[in-house]
Amino acid sequence: MGTPRAYCVALARRGASHVRKVDVPRSLTSVGIPIETPVLHPAETIPGLLPTTGQLILAGDTNVGKTLVALEIASAVLTGGLLWGALPVRKGEKVLYVLAEHHTSTLQGLWEKTGLPTPPRSLWVVGPHEFSDHHVLVRGVPQFLVLQQMQAWATECALVVFDPLAAFVRGEGVENDNAQMRLVVDSLTGVAERAGAACVILAHSGKPSRGEHGERIQRGEYRIRGASAIEDAASAVFYMEHGTGGVFTLRRRKYKGAQEPRTYALARDPETLRHTLVSGRPATHDKQTQFLEKLQKMTETMLRPDAMRLLCSLEGVSESTAYRWVGGTAP
Repeated sequence: MGTPRAYCVALARRGASHVRKVDVPRSLTSVGIPIETPVLHPAETIPGLLPTTGQLILAGDTNVGKTLVALEIASAVLTGGLLWGALPVRKGEKVLYVLAEHHTSTLQGLWEKTGLPTPPRSLWVVGPHEFSDHHVLVRGVPQFLVLQQMQAWATECALVVFDPLAAFVRGEGVENDNAQMRLVVDSLTGVAERAGAACVILAHSGKPSRGEHGERIQRGEYRIRGASAIEDAASAVFYMEHGTGGVFTLRRRKYKGAQEPRTYALARDPETLRHTLVSGRPATHDKQTQFLEKLQKMTETMLRPDAMRLLCSLEGVSESTAYRWVGGTAP
């Protein structure tokens, strides 16, 4: 199996000796470019959210809705429809979803609940029971046969989703090892890139610590669980967080490409669990996002209706407009 590195190690069977193959050296003109060459901006599957090369790491707490967003992205790619009713998407014919936790039926049940459209036999799921040996790194040793298997499945895919990051590595303390976690991110991304597919990796947020009196102390700017190299290796990082009034936010931490908007605010339908974009539409002012952020802070100490009335007065926004932004109706 080929890799982006200068060599690869193939394991024919358990206990087999390493077989090394060295790539033939290539000329500088075949791999490099003069610095004055016109800049080619990275392609995007979803402008401002999902790059076509590299990867989107979507991080958040357990049950915040990361998998829902991944399924919505998959549906939009397969149908060519607008993501959340607003964001244009580059259409593809096939998506691979590698699920490394829970059971395949869990994901199928969530998909059925949302009713998201997809052409027949276009979204393929490989679960941990069917692919029990899914670890790409075990105690610091790359598992090239595992990567080779994933590579074969990713053929002709437009998108590959890995869910979640921590389940693709095994070893004591490995999540906090920068070198190993960067290798895991690079290895998963390489599977998608060699197939010509975009890559989405779901990751857990680190748990908040407790203060002297038991109060929750949220981690600072970096919130992905484990080594900081996870974020360093990523092309795009968004944190998914709970908002107020059924609104969830995707907050951009890092993105190599177009830089606006910074935050997407998503209203979730409690019945279908599907999201609608209420703030963060392309080429629009971010006043809605700022309002939602302020409202979220105020509702930590105030009742929501009181916070809405006060904030509307301070910001000069009508209550009908404010409730539309949060996906609800005024009482």
